Amino acid sequence: MADFAIRKGLESMEEYSVEHVAADIIVNANESNYEMPEAVRQAVLERTQSFPFNRYPPIKSENLCEAIAQELDLDIANVKIGNGSSELLQVACYVFGGYGKKIAVPYPSFSMYGEYATLSDSVAAPYPLTEEGYVDPDVVIEFCERERPALLIVCNPNNPTGNYNSLADMEKIIANVECPVIMDEAYMEFADGKEVPPTDMRPLNKLWLVAGSTLSLVGKYSNLMVFRTFSKAYGLAGLRCGYAVGAAGVMRLLGKALLPYHVNAYTLMVAKTLYENKDLYKEQIKLVRSERDKMAAYLAKLGFKVWPTATNFVTFCAQDELTKSLALAYERKYRDRSLTPQVASGKMMFKYLMENSILVRDYSGHAKLTGCLRVTVGTPEENLTILQKLTALCTEVQL
Repeated sequence: MADFAIRKGLESMEEYSVEHVAADIIVNANESNYEMPEAVRQAVLERTQSFPFNRYPPIKSENLCEAIAQELDLDIANVKIGNGSSELLQVACYVFGGYGKKIAVPYPSFSMYGEYATLSDSVAAPYPLTEEGYVDPDVVIEFCERERPALLIVCNPNNPTGNYNSLADMEKIIANVECPVIMDEAYMEFADGKEVPPTDMRPLNKLWLVAGSTLSLVGKYSNLMVFRTFSKAYGLAGLRCGYAVGAAGVMRLLGKALLPYHVNAYTLMVAKTLYENKDLYKEQIKLVRSERDKMAAYLAKLGFKVWPTATNFVTFCAQDELTKSLALAYERKYRDRSLTPQVASGKMMFKYLMENSILVRDYSGHAKLTGCLRVTVGTPEENLTILQKLTALCTEVQL
């Protein structure tokens, strides 16, 4: 096969791939394991019956932009739509990045931030989180003063640690950096934030949409972009739809790199139907929060270190004697002494769960999350099964 010249920044990259693994309980990708509310399903089916599949979608996704803007008491110029918030993140790196420019990204956090920076010929500049996984606003501000990034990305709540950072801390960052700021709020619906700026004059029935979120600051800061997704709280991962909200000027710049008709019409219709009925998801989101908190508390009681989480997942690792017991069990079962005890303990849990047809996210080899697993909150029945299996494993290795 002939060697073809490609852009220099791509030479060291590998094509993104994830091994497909069959399992009875799939809790590795932070998708929703809950069914679409029946009333929403029926509304989608009714609109599908007369759906104009032969027509192009709105050229700039205006129908969904308008619905979101109306709910947030904003103008349609403040909203852009993408094929998942991932596309919007990638496009933002194209727009504000470029050869030799730095894009400031949190670490540890969503691994694709670095990929998007590379794809845009930019340089990913990681800034550290605290030991507990929080964003320290003073550290970020100082980092930006020193590194002069062309774009700053903040993940709140953070993936994969789960930490929620206060609105006050996020506003401090936005107000004190010179570059555009993306607040990636993919998991914000699960955070149950309460903070609202005292100057916010939205009616009470709309305040819950922005409470604890930097959405409440749109219009106050010209450098702010807030990214949200329909994939997590609203269970629409299969259709890929996300949205960006920000000042009209910065949204106009983002829109320069969004191609016409880039989001398919059916996705827009379903997402709009969902958004118009989002109140029907409140109980489901409340259940996820409750299940998450119960899972975190149970894991802590078992002896695990559990990261503070305000998302739809729990990240945890073994500690102290439990680490040693799990690592020893791994060495005996798999005849592998090449790993550190912390890594081996995580691998033991991951493999044990996989052998019981439970697929979780394995972070055991991660430099900052050594030995950790991340488990998406599933249905109550799935969560109970996961905790029962982990309890059995801990009991077995500590005999």
